[in-house]
Amino acid sequence: MCGIVGIASNKNCIKNIVSGLKSLEYRGYDSSGIAFIEDNNIKFKKNVGKIFGLEKKIIEKKIKGNTIIGHTRWATHGKPSLKNCHPFVKDNCALVHNGIIENYEEIVKKFSLKNQNIKSETDTEIVSELFNKILNDFNDPIKAIERVNKLLEGTFSFALLIKGTKSIYATKKGSPLVVGISEESNSISSDVLALPDNTNEVIFLEENDIVEINENDCLIYNKNTERIKREKHKYISNNDFNTKGPFKHFMQKEIFHQPSSIQDTLLNFYDKKSNSIYLPKCEIDFNKVSQLILTACGTAYHSCMIAKYWFEQFAEITTQIDIGSEYRYRNDKINKNSVGIVVSQSGETMDTLECLKKFKLNSIFSISLVNVLNSSIARSGDYILPTLAGPEIGVASTKAFTSQLIVFALLNLYIKKQKRLQFTINDKKIFDSLFNLKRNLSQTLLESDFYKKIAFLLKNAKSIFYIGRGTMYPLALEGALKLKEITYKHCEGYAAGELKHGPLALIEKNIPVIALAPFDNNFPKILSNIQEIKARGGKVIILTDKEGHNKSKKYCDETILLPKSNVLTAPIIYSIPVQLIAYHLAVILGTDVDQPRNLAKSVTVE
Repeated sequence: MCGIVGIASNKNCIKNIVSGLKSLEYRGYDSSGIAFIEDNNIKFKKNVGKIFGLEKKIIEKKIKGNTIIGHTRWATHGKPSLKNCHPFVKDNCALVHNGIIENYEEIVKKFSLKNQNIKSETDTEIVSELFNKILNDFNDPIKAIERVNKLLEGTFSFALLIKGTKSIYATKKGSPLVVGISEESNSISSDVLALPDNTNEVIFLEENDIVEINENDCLIYNKNTERIKREKHKYISNNDFNTKGPFKHFMQKEIFHQPSSIQDTLLNFYDKKSNSIYLPKCEIDFNKVSQLILTACGTAYHSCMIAKYWFEQFAEITTQIDIGSEYRYRNDKINKNSVGIVVSQSGETMDTLECLKKFKLNSIFSISLVNVLNSSIARSGDYILPTLAGPEIGVASTKAFTSQLIVFALLNLYIKKQKRLQFTINDKKIFDSLFNLKRNLSQTLLESDFYKKIAFLLKNAKSIFYIGRGTMYPLALEGALKLKEITYKHCEGYAAGELKHGPLALIEKNIPVIALAPFDNNFPKILSNIQEIKARGGKVIILTDKEGHNKSKKYCDETILLPKSNVLTAPIIYSIPVQLIAYHLAVILGTDVDQPRNLAKSVTVE
C-alpha cells in the first residue's frame, strides 16, 4: 500500500505528479518516490517522510519528465526506509505497487530469483524482479504482465515504466485503479482525487484489466490480452474538498461540514411533506427478508452497531452485525432469506469487500452503503445506497460516519413502510426530527471552543474512558477510537453496565470518564454507573441535555449540554462533541491530526 499515480503527457508533468501524490496523502503513508524516463533511461528519486521532502529533492535536481510514475507507501513488509520505498527500478523496468502479494516467497524459489538483486524487505521488489525476468522472455509488455498476473496471489495494482518505451503500463486485481483522459495527457491513479486537474473523462478498470497509456493513447486489454473498451465517465473535480479553506486541518473542516453533508444526504432520499422515502429503485421485498447481516470495519462498524438498535426497534427485523475482518472467515450458516449490507467510506476496504464476495457466493442479496459511487464495493454489490458526504480527506472518519447513520435511519423508515408496520404519532415525530439536525448540529458546533477546555482537562490523563448505554454504547466505542487514532492516548469505550464486570478495577483517582447520557429510558441506569465511578475517585464529564443535567449535576465534574434528542438523532448529535474533543486534544498534544501515525485512510490490505 498505499497509492499510485502515473502521467504520460506531451509536456513536463512533474508538478502534476507531485500534486497527485499530495492528493493521496490523506490515505496515510510513510515514504514516497517517483520514476521517470530521461534520455530513454529510467531514473528515480525516493524519500522517507513527508512528500515535501521528495518535492525538495525534485526541485534541487531540476527533475523533469513527460512520463512519470509515483507512489506513496504505507508499510506492510519492511519498515519505512529508502531501500523499502517504491518505485523499485531494475534493468528494464520500474514498478510501483498497491496491495499485498501473498506468495512472494514461493515466487523467489520457483523462478530462482537472485537474492543479491533483492535489496529490500518488501514483497513488491520480488514482483519487480519477476517482471524484469519475464520481460526478457517476452518481447511484448502486455503478454509479460498477463503472465505475471497469473503467477501472483494476493491483491495488487501495479504501474510500470519499461525501458525502450514512452508508455506507462498498469494492471489491477483487488486494488482500485482508475484511468484519466485529457487532450494533453493520459493518467492512472489509485484514486480519482489524484488525477490531473485537466482530466476530462475517467475509466474504472475491472479485475485483471491491463492498460497502456502514453501521451496520445489509452489501450485496455482483458485478462486474455484482447483489446477491449471500458465505459467512460465524465470527470468531476473535487478541488473544493482538497483545500482546507479557513480551517487548520481537514478533520476540522469535515467536522464543520456535517450540518450540510447530513442535510444533503437526508434531502436526497426523504420528502418530509409526503413522508416518502425515495431510495434508488430497489427490487427487494423486505416482507420476505428474515434477517439483515451488517458487516464493516472501524468507524463504519460502529455505525452498523447503532443501526442494529434501529432495525430491531423500527423495522422489526432480526439484525446480525460483524466485524468484516472476522466475518469473512467465519463458517456461519447463512439463511437464504437474509440480506447482506456492507458499509465502507472508501468503498475499497479489503475485508469488507471480501464479505460482499461471501454474500454473493451464498446467493443472498447485497447492499453496498458507500461514500464513493465508483468504488469496488459500490460496483460489486446488487444495490447501492450512497452517502452524500463528499470526499473525506482526514484519516479519522467524521462526516462519513454521520451520513451513514442518516442512510441507515431512512432505510429503517423505508422497510417499516414497505412492511406496513404500525406508524405511530411518536414514530412520525422521531423521523421528522431528522430535519432539525442541521440546526441542532450548527448550534453544537458554535460551542467548539468549550470542547477545547474539555480537551485540556484530558491532556495529562494516562487513560480515558467513554461509557454509554443503548445507541450510546457504540458511540462510546467510536469516541474511544477517535481519541486513539489521532491523539495516541489510551482510551477505551464500554457499555456502562459492564463497568462492574471488570473495568471498574481501572478506575482510580482523577481518571477521566466521559459519559454519553441523553435523558432517555437508560438515563437512571447510567446515573448509577456514574455514582460508582465517583465512589472510586474518577472524574466524570457528562454529555447530556437540560433534563439530564438537572438530574446529574451534583455527581459530575463537567457537563457538555446538548439539544434534546431521541433514539434516532442522539447518536448523530452526540457525535459532534465526541469528534471535537478528540480533535482539540490532538491539536494540544501536537500530533498529526489528518495523517496519524501508522494508519491509512483506504485500507486495501488485510
